[in-house]
Amino acid sequence: MSAKREFERLPRSTRVRPHSWGTPEPTRRGQMHGPELNESRPQFRPDGDSQLAGRWKLTRADSARDAKLVLIRGLPGSGKSTMARAMAADGFVHLEADMFFTVDGVYTYAAARIREAHHWCQKKTRQELSAGQRVVVSNTFTQLHEMEPYQDMGTEVCVMEASGCWPNTHGVPAEKVEMMKRRWQPLGLV
Repeated sequence: MSAKREFERLPRSTRVRPHSWGTPEPTRRGQMHGPELNESRPQFRPDGDSQLAGRWKLTRADSARDAKLVLIRGLPGSGKSTMARAMAADGFVHLEADMFFTVDGVYTYAAARIREAHHWCQKKTRQELSAGQRVVVSNTFTQLHEMEPYQDMGTEVCVMEASGCWPNTHGVPAEKVEMMKRRWQPLGLV
């Protein structure tokens, strides 16, 4: 199956759409999923980063296909990696901080090394962009300032948000996901 067809098969909520925590999406069998996980909508709390919201704009999926650097943000289980893999099949280099913790196909998270993992991801992104590659980075990016290092890489950055609600592949505990929801800063829709 072509990457374009795989991307188009993703639920619309997974492609590109601002988060809608309280709105469950129907599955193929007509069941609903997500509302019990999405009790409260995160609130934007201006804390010095409010000016950053104007620097970022949400990108439509069709616009991102021509971009040099695409950032996909969302909570664990929202579909970030699935979207990025579909883009990788279409020629993008897919990177994410979680790859730092994967050795010989085995994922072993170490919280003490998360900063190192993000620096690794940023360094790899710079290397791939310098080599002329198109890059898609899928990380949670719950705070807008977390995207700043990518903004400074000398190319236009497209931002997409994943808002699906599936079990997360890395076993992030529910209380950690709730903490991320509370920290979430929405993008300004420019």
